[in-house]
Amino acid sequence: MEKLTNKKAFLDTIRFSEGAEFECDENAILKEYEVNHENTSSLAIKILSIFGGFLASLTFLGFLALVGFYESEFAFLIFGISFITSAIWINKKYDKLLIDTFSISIYVIGFVLFFYGLTLFKVDENIGLLLVISIALSSLFITQNYILSFISILLISASFLKLILSNNAYNLIPIYIAINGFLITYLFLNEAKIISSYKRLSKLYNPARIGLIFSLLFGLFTIGKRGLVPISENYIWLASIALFFVIFYIVKTIITINNITVSKKKIIIYLLTALVLLPTLFSPAISGAIVIILLSFLVNYKTGFVIGILSLIYFISQYYYDLNFTLLTKSILLFLSGIVFIALYIFTSKNKTINEKI
Repeated sequence: MEKLTNKKAFLDTIRFSEGAEFECDENAILKEYEVNHENTSSLAIKILSIFGGFLASLTFLGFLALVGFYESEFAFLIFGISFITSAIWINKKYDKLLIDTFSISIYVIGFVLFFYGLTLFKVDENIGLLLVISIALSSLFITQNYILSFISILLISASFLKLILSNNAYNLIPIYIAINGFLITYLFLNEAKIISSYKRLSKLYNPARIGLIFSLLFGLFTIGKRGLVPISENYIWLASIALFFVIFYIVKTIITINNITVSKKKIIIYLLTALVLLPTLFSPAISGAIVIILLSFLVNYKTGFVIGILSLIYFISQYYYDLNFTLLTKSILLFLSGIVFIALYIFTSKNKTINEKI
């Protein structure tokens, strides 16, 4: 009740600041909030519920094993398709936490059974992955359940990455990272336009946002550790260039939002940004984490911001240990990088103080 009152006060504040021209359907907004609030639970409860549903599904699979389920190749495909279809239908029909978590469990297990069944029939792995992508993509148009959509996006991204790895097309990973970088930037910077354009898109926005963050991280992790994937260093910098372009575009957006019009200040900001990014030219994982941090900070997305910070710490640590330099050289590089970050912080803090006084 207190949160509902806060929402009313927030609408009154907007109405007061915008004047008589501001119009909104207050009853519809508050009703929509009440419905969404009733259907939400704490993250801990959702995790426990999903875990419980997953264990229940595994128990059912154990029962199927006892009755000879694994002796039939057709059974894998039949039950896999049945589980996926049932999960989508349940999410479309019901909106209860317990049923919702159970459907998510059988959705994941359904894909595992379906893909394994295809391998038993000697179906080409590429065709199997394309089928998984098609089914997961189709489910996004049928149901807009948050977690189900999130899992579907992860399945699509993981399948695309698996296609690249299975066909030894490792040099396509930078393209995968670049595409995800552009997509996540467009999604974050066009939130209002996407949400207001179509009702289904508005429901898919939140799972798509967190899903694309993890999709980008999938690609970054594959090249974040040297030697994990045999990708040519001649191609790694392509991902860095694409992410640099994204970062400079985000910085330009931030400059515009803060009404920085003095050319000298703009040049200093771009110069400091370039100095920060230059050492990461052959480590796009670091610049990718910076993209996540900047976008999440810009739109005040706390979950993404925390994920970005943790990723940045990991990728910098990994990059530090992978460098073929002496310990003294590594220390000097870290020292100089720290000076650049401090200079950037002092410069932005100084301009923030000046703007607040104005």
